[in-house]
Amino acid sequence: MWSFGLLGFLAGCIETGVERVKEAPPEGDRVLSADPILVDFGVLSTSSAVTETVTVTAVGELPVTVSGIDVTGSSAYTLAWASDGTVIEPGDAVDLVVTYTPLSMDDAGELLIHSDAVDPTLVVPLQGAGTYPALTISPSAVTFLSEYGETVETEVVVTSVGTADLYLSDVYVEGAWFSADSAIPISLPPGESTTLDVRYTPEVAGEHAIGKIWLTTNTAAGFAIVPLDAFWGTPCVGLGEAWDRGLLTVETLFNGSTLSATNLSTDEDLCIDGWYVFLSDESQDLGAGDMDGDFADDYPNGSMEIPVEEVLDYRSAATSDAAWWCMEETQTTDRNKDYTFTGGYVPEPLLSYMYAEDQDAVWAWMAANPVMIAARGTNYVEVPAGGGAASVTLRVVNMGGVEGTSVVRESVPAGWSASDFSVAPDRTEVGSEGATVYVWDLTLDARVETPLDEQTIYDEASVTYQLTVPACRARQYVDELTSTWVDSESVSRVASANPLVVNCVE
Repeated sequence: MWSFGLLGFLAGCIETGVERVKEAPPEGDRVLSADPILVDFGVLSTSSAVTETVTVTAVGELPVTVSGIDVTGSSAYTLAWASDGTVIEPGDAVDLVVTYTPLSMDDAGELLIHSDAVDPTLVVPLQGAGTYPALTISPSAVTFLSEYGETVETEVVVTSVGTADLYLSDVYVEGAWFSADSAIPISLPPGESTTLDVRYTPEVAGEHAIGKIWLTTNTAAGFAIVPLDAFWGTPCVGLGEAWDRGLLTVETLFNGSTLSATNLSTDEDLCIDGWYVFLSDESQDLGAGDMDGDFADDYPNGSMEIPVEEVLDYRSAATSDAAWWCMEETQTTDRNKDYTFTGGYVPEPLLSYMYAEDQDAVWAWMAANPVMIAARGTNYVEVPAGGGAASVTLRVVNMGGVEGTSVVRESVPAGWSASDFSVAPDRTEVGSEGATVYVWDLTLDARVETPLDEQTIYDEASVTYQLTVPACRARQYVDELTSTWVDSESVSRVASANPLVVNCVE
């Protein structure tokens, strides 16, 4: 009896002890994997819709609870799957069905899978592209000059740059003095081009003619326009030529808010065809132009003129007529300081910010991006009418707060030649009308900020070469110097400078 009672007591003690032991937490990790790790739908026609399956597997020792799934980056993608709170046991998987309907030529997105796994967000990139027709036109606008009333001709090249065939169904020329021959209607596969032979036949001396070429296309816009601008007679002098010939001075006035451009010529008016960058070693760098200007104006017949021995005043933040805006935040605009005319146009989007009167946007964009200013140290040269050579200098300045690579293109007309480069071109390309285009890839450092009373330091590259011109007549224009670069949002930007004026003298 005694033994039985003791055993019962011990048994009770043991049972009570078992009830007090806590269960140990399960061991292992919660891990998700996706297959494929990137979904590439390829290039599809815009009317297509395709689906792909992403398999999500619990590859750890513990089950994983999926709390939600998001699709970001593009509305071209839609998702079908089980509801939030889906539990995936170890070794098990669920299928996510992603549907892609093209919306653009580059639909990038991401599948974000949220869970209680070790990595709480599993990211699966999504990539797809739609086929779209697109085009480029070179030159984008045409300027004719007939000095003796003769018919002047040029070529306009239309290139298919999309991912689908470009169809040009019709061409219409607006303006009685212009005409064009072409192979339209025509279908152009991506990468192929067609040429329009465009002519200007003047009828009245001294008359300024304006027209357009209208192209009917299968692009989203449905059409494209090439502005035409022509003149019979000697035009007024552009600022680039005036600067090199010593016909122009630019300086701030005593009040510090007026930039004064003076025409020193006694017999030639000066024309201003766009918004230019003006630099000063002692004062704030500026972009100046006409607040009411027409973007279609071509060199040198622009939206403003400076008559013989007259002065044009650019006024700070003016809302009409001539205005200037700061391109340099860490410097003040000082009084009675000289400025240099660069020949470089203000690039986008800075020009739009200036038109919108948003000074802070100008400064903010320049601080966050490369800002390449393409210019010629030489804007005007003279060569003998029988042919000759002249030295030409190219300049590229990075005024932005971020390093960038400027792809610089200088076009030399067919029959002309370039030699003795101070910096060898990286390559050549074929330009319009048989021109040779010399290309440099120039990497420029970000600007260096300085105290408020000192000029900001910009990285600059220059190239000098000899331009050889065959027998010629009167003045001729070499295409705009251009610089292309990529901003901080991976958007391609373009800077340009006024054309080089080559004056053939007897």
